[in-house]
Amino acid sequence: MSPESSPETIDTNVPEFAPGCFGSALAYRETDSICTACVFAGRCKPLHLQAQAALRARFGIELTETQKRRIQRAANPPAHPAEMTVPKKVQALIDRFDNTNSRVAEQLGQGVNPFATTLPFMRIVCHLLLNYAKPIDRGLLATAFASRLNWQQDTAEAHARMAIQALTHIGAVDNIDGAIALRRIG
Repeated sequence: MSPESSPETIDTNVPEFAPGCFGSALAYRETDSICTACVFAGRCKPLHLQAQAALRARFGIELTETQKRRIQRAANPPAHPAEMTVPKKVQALIDRFDNTNSRVAEQLGQGVNPFATTLPFMRIVCHLLLNYAKPIDRGLLATAFASRLNWQQDTAEAHARMAIQALTHIGAVDNIDGAIALRRIG
């Protein structure tokens, strides 16, 4: 039996008024319209996985590596999917950090500006994070961008929002109600 369907962690009692398909090895499908609307779906899925594992064991059915990975991913979904997604431009900025092998969080933790020679708006953000004693909000960043880079206010605000989201996403800063401060390790 697989770890995700161990009998000691699954309530095998069929709830009162549950449909006849409850916990079925064959009937349950997470994406099916009937299963998604069913109030018992949350309790049905573990029993379904347990019943599937029992049938596979009984008949000697081996899973392919792809099927094993799919089951593993389903058993360990991301903690907060909404927090993991970022807008496209923010993701492009994060990808740029990755592609240039920038160790942004690590360098900021060491007191070094990782953008000293690249990305002027990120250089300003990191300079403020390293040298300003208080948390930095979007308004302060937008003002700094507008004055130092001669940007229009809308452009400055968009880049401030993007920088805050990117640095928060990679774990370089703590974001408390929109104000960011360097993440202190230890």
